[in-house]
Amino acid sequence: MDNTWRVITTKSDAEPWWFFEGWELDIVEESTFDNRNEAVAAFLKEMKRLSERLPKSKTKKFHSIAFWNPDEVDFCEACDDDLQVYYGLVIFENGQPMDIKDDSIITEINEHIEYV
Repeated sequence: MDNTWRVITTKSDAEPWWFFEGWELDIVEESTFDNRNEAVAAFLKEMKRLSERLPKSKTKKFHSIAFWNPDEVDFCEACDDDLQVYYGLVIFENGQPMDIKDDSIITEINEHIEYV
């Protein structure tokens, strides 16, 4: 089986690592790659772009990063409250969040993002 990678950007009221039912509807951008290095490069490039545009960020396990501006909220009629808008970035390998263990990638992510 050939390996495949996807880099997706989402916009949602949930951080990207939750993968709640229907989360795929929150995808605003998606790229598919046959090469790991190209996928990682695209992921890091998008991470830098989002980190320059949005002042807050956090990550879990490095494959999923949430970015947000505290002033950007959407009103939720069902819960009668304002919900934070998150821009999520996720890298997948063969349909699963990629297990990132490469120290150079982790270092680059840590330079831009808080680890939670």
